[in-house]
Amino acid sequence: MYDMSKTRVAFMMCVTTGRRGAEKDIEVMNKWFDKYQFETPSGQCIDPNGEEILPALEEFRDQINQSEDEISCCLITLMSHGRSHGLIQGKDGDKVDLDDIFALFNNIQCPKLQEKPKIFIIQACRGGKEDHGVEEIEHEFKEADCTCNLIAIRRLPTASDYYVVYSTQKGYVSLRNTEKGSRMIEAMDEVFSEQGMKWHIGDLFTKINNNLVHETFSIHGCPVKETIVVESTLTKAVYLAP
Repeated sequence: MYDMSKTRVAFMMCVTTGRRGAEKDIEVMNKWFDKYQFETPSGQCIDPNGEEILPALEEFRDQINQSEDEISCCLITLMSHGRSHGLIQGKDGDKVDLDDIFALFNNIQCPKLQEKPKIFIIQACRGGKEDHGVEEIEHEFKEADCTCNLIAIRRLPTASDYYVVYSTQKGYVSLRNTEKGSRMIEAMDEVFSEQGMKWHIGDLFTKINNNLVHETFSIHGCPVKETIVVESTLTKAVYLAP
């Protein structure tokens, strides 16, 4: 497991314009920042225009690199409107490419976080399609395998130790209730409250996805489903409990 005994830092962006229920998401995330003892060197949640997003994250990254403390973990939560092709919006509608955000914290740009977990929670649409679900059937599949000869060299890849959680599949909308907040954040709060002090992050988000997959929501009276997507280059288990 990763050593989580040192300083933990977090950053939160939440666009509230046109996103009723977003204030509930902020409340939930702040609760878990406190519970898991994450510091927020950039201050509380920001609600930026598009052109302000990258500079704010660059400032956060620079604070990490310049910190005299050893950093155990970085958690970045971005909640906003999103578009296809990996774009996220500021409150004015201007867009930023998520890949540009991820690159700010790679092993070149943020050496202070080398071999430290970098967790991104992306609560945003990734397109306009709605998943109305299908009837469950039994099926089986075969798995292909490929073996290659590799020479081991002690170097780090440019990007490693990332854990990126998307609230929906590529091309699909992400669901948010005007009173309860975003469905993924709501599910996170439920699972973290039950198991967050015992399970590692992979098991937590697997359970979160299980809960979402087996619940049916509604848009304009039509049933709709949501499933999260996780991309990981972690090399160890992350236990958030302090």
